[in-house]
Amino acid sequence: MNVLRLNGRRFDFIWLLLLILYILAGTSLTPFHADESTQIFMSRDYAYQFMQRDLSLIAYSDPPQRDTEQHLRLLNGTINKYLIGLAWHLGGFSLENINQQWDWGGDWDYNQQNGHAPSPELLLTARWSSALFLAAGVVVIFAIGQALGGRLTAYIASLYCALNPALLLNGHRAMMEGSLIFFILLTVLTGIWFLRHPAWWTAIFLGIASGLALASKHTAAFTVAAVFFGCITGIILNHRGTKDTEKGEKSLKISVRSVTLWFIFLFLSGIVALIAFYVLNPAWWGDPVSRAGTVLELRQELLDIQTSVFGSYPTPLDTLAAFARQTLIVLPQYYEIAGWDSFIGDQIVRYEASPWRGVSVGGSLLGAALLLVMIGLGVWALFRRSDVPFSTRWLVGVWALVTVLSTLILTPIEWQRYYLPVYPVVGLLAALGIDFLVQKVKFLNR
Repeated sequence: MNVLRLNGRRFDFIWLLLLILYILAGTSLTPFHADESTQIFMSRDYAYQFMQRDLSLIAYSDPPQRDTEQHLRLLNGTINKYLIGLAWHLGGFSLENINQQWDWGGDWDYNQQNGHAPSPELLLTARWSSALFLAAGVVVIFAIGQALGGRLTAYIASLYCALNPALLLNGHRAMMEGSLIFFILLTVLTGIWFLRHPAWWTAIFLGIASGLALASKHTAAFTVAAVFFGCITGIILNHRGTKDTEKGEKSLKISVRSVTLWFIFLFLSGIVALIAFYVLNPAWWGDPVSRAGTVLELRQELLDIQTSVFGSYPTPLDTLAAFARQTLIVLPQYYEIAGWDSFIGDQIVRYEASPWRGVSVGGSLLGAALLLVMIGLGVWALFRRSDVPFSTRWLVGVWALVTVLSTLILTPIEWQRYYLPVYPVVGLLAALGIDFLVQKVKFLNR
């Protein structure tokens, strides 16, 4: 038995290593997105804080010292820009090598010729941080799948995420999506650990993961809220007392004592999450409540600009159709602005011709329908499996529901990167559905 377990772990390691290598292999071939230029420009904050050691350059000020930098600093997550800064610092680049923000008012040639685009070497160096975190996310979803349904679920879910064209495309780029996916998955995994092993140390891990998720991109707040709500309600549902036995009164007292202690742990976890986020966001220092209000205003302003320029979904049916296209069919969206194919068309052709572009598992209406059936079976299995702790199934179910509803309801425009948090949910539920189907076939063939 020990030999079989050891061989299984070796195969797990080889499997994950192959998926990681596959993800990283396509990094240099990924077509360029102008937002990569902006993210690299933002990595100046790394130099200000860790090289020049001048916090006044990144602290909030009214009026701002540098209006564009402060605007981007408040609007975006901080993890990615620090990682990019660390990458180019270790790669031998200096602050003078960092490009300016992409100028959307100018054309491709203007930006390339006037220092608004990174050099190919700087771009590739900046991309590695995001790609590495995307690859690490496959390991985390493997662990979630194993906790949720066993090794088959883990293998299928990790394979789906490693081959997902949208995750690969956006995770390869020097943008926030690689770190976002990793840290929201890590938050879910640490939530599962906490419910299985409630203690101060698992609470601290959950808090750190949640704080890092929030610092990676503000939209991670939906995952963090779902995980904490899943933990709170999971504790109540799984450990409520009873008076139906001879020792009912004692059982109730033990349950109340345990639940109270675990709620204290969760409170500690929440404090740790806020501290982690606060430390990583110097622009929030001094008056975090006011900064939160400013960030909400800026994000609403950005959405208003995007919808006024590109248009929003006319009807709820259009919203649902876009959600289905982006989450089930998943054909890679290389750009959002019409005409960009004339700038990166050759890059798209080269990337499409490579084996590193991924595989659209849905890919067509028939494939999307089959994937939807597997997801449906996965939802059924999520609430029917008795071999998986209820708290684990409950937490994953809450996270999946919140992720799907928040993405469906709050995404006003069909930009594929806004749908990225749904893909791990799709992969896990479909994997669980396939595992459920396999188990049923085995049972019928006995």
